[in-house]
Amino acid sequence: MPAIAGGEHSLYLSPKNSKLYSTGACGLGWCRLHPLTTNLFAFRPVLIPEPITHVHASYYHNLAVTSNNHLYSWGCGTFVEGGGDGVIPALGGSLEDLGGLPQRVPLPSSSSSSNDTISQITGGAYHSAILLQSSNKLLTFGAGQLGQLGRTLTQTDASGLPVDRHPRPVQGLPPNEVITSIGAAFYNTFAVCQSGKLFCAGENQNQQCGGGPKNLVRMTEVTEVRDDDSDDGGGVDQVEGGYCHTLIKKINGHVYSMGCGDDGQRGDGLMIDEDEGDGVRRAILTKVALPTNMTASSVAAGANHSVILGTNGRAYTFGANDVGQCGVVTSRHAGHTTDEDDDEEEEAGGPVLSPTLVELPPDAGKVAGISAGYAHTVLTTESGRVFVFGQNDNGQLGMGGDEFEAGRDPEARTTPVETIVPDDV
Repeated sequence: MPAIAGGEHSLYLSPKNSKLYSTGACGLGWCRLHPLTTNLFAFRPVLIPEPITHVHASYYHNLAVTSNNHLYSWGCGTFVEGGGDGVIPALGGSLEDLGGLPQRVPLPSSSSSSNDTISQITGGAYHSAILLQSSNKLLTFGAGQLGQLGRTLTQTDASGLPVDRHPRPVQGLPPNEVITSIGAAFYNTFAVCQSGKLFCAGENQNQQCGGGPKNLVRMTEVTEVRDDDSDDGGGVDQVEGGYCHTLIKKINGHVYSMGCGDDGQRGDGLMIDEDEGDGVRRAILTKVALPTNMTASSVAAGANHSVILGTNGRAYTFGANDVGQCGVVTSRHAGHTTDEDDDEEEEAGGPVLSPTLVELPPDAGKVAGISAGYAHTVLTTESGRVFVFGQNDNGQLGMGGDEFEAGRDPEARTTPVETIVPDDV
């Protein structure tokens, strides 16, 4: 997938030269307050000296794997000035939270891990995870205050925050389980196994990992998924999470959700109205109400919105839409009880409660890739065109060029607009 949404930035991996580009804060290596920051509103090269094979844009930091099987990390996210929280483990503890340029992350040298192929990478707000193919190991590093590293931690940073700056194996996965894919949320790490089972570690205050303790410090099976037989027992294929909700795609293309749903990000047509107290009580695991005769090929989760790519090559969104991150026009008070006039002008702002089609230009073709940032969305078509919508206050949509140096264009885009990505030979 060439175009990827991070928290307040977007990355673009050129299919022509395997070079990486970024627009917005944190993607080039520094945050918006860094003294070196010039124009964040256009795609600029990321300084990695090797051809890149795959990349992940997390909320504040990024991961990349090169053709030499080297792992790089860069971006922002330290909690304490000079303390370092392990998000950027190669930087040491001498930098303030202004970000850092790409640095190579060493794999454990005490085993064969250093020569094991990195097959997948992912990350949450302040932690990272990688999957080693041959050894079937899931390694995590970064901050672990809510258990998101999936293992017991003994070290802390300067503030006392539990961290581990070095990639190490998670705990709790049965030795006979073969990991097929991994995923992450703000404070969660997920593992999907060949058996169809789903395991999760991290924050669980909103039951985004299923029933059980508020925080899971070891990888723990989500039994609600295993026990559900409403779709003939289809195993889990993919999982992604947002700030406090989780999306689960099964092999048969059905999609389920767990966790928060106040903004419609659960996709079941319901929401909890804060003005009315608790409102609707959901089951821990609920099925996303997909359009008739449509199944999903992939899912993506923003902070409080969700994206589904249908097997028909079209993208559907639901959840928070206050800055247009769903790419559809909704009433500002959609889904909420209000005493104001019902005929108020329609505008982006109200939540989208179930998957709604994102309308692209007729000549755009089918969508091949979806990605969700904190409050923006990136779609890539089969022909390589990239469409964006949502928040743009840090240039994450890549809508500006050098002409925006002095007068930036932070306006959010509430419907899809095509962004111009690098086209190097």
